[in-house]
Amino acid sequence: MWRTFLRLGICCACMATLPSLSGQELQHRPPEQNPRVVACRVKEKHASHDPAAGLVVFTQRDRADAERFRSLLLRAEEGGAVEFQTDDGTEWRPASVVRLKSCFGRGLLILPAGVAPPAEGSTFLLRFPVGTLKPV
Repeated sequence: MWRTFLRLGICCACMATLPSLSGQELQHRPPEQNPRVVACRVKEKHASHDPAAGLVVFTQRDRADAERFRSLLLRAEEGGAVEFQTDDGTEWRPASVVRLKSCFGRGLLILPAGVAPPAEGSTFLLRFPVGTLKPV
């Protein structure tokens, strides 16, 4: 009988930690270990039906990443290929990036048809492949 209570107690303890795990902030390695990946936050998302595309206005999540984010956006080819990963642990998904010149520190992700945009206010990782960055 005590084994049943012990098992029940362990299950309850595990279940109590699940909500806190699902609400965790997206983590990434420090910039020194991953200089081409920036944690970003979605400001707005929009969809176009013809042509089919998703649009996401975003900025860096952490103030400490602002200068590195700005540098990567300036070095990225206009409409260049990037990859993003949402905090639900999905695989890296393709997108194109454009720097919004009229809005300091913001970028625009252009998602191909069939790629779901992250939710407004959510966090995602943005990765700039080496081949899409202009030389320094």
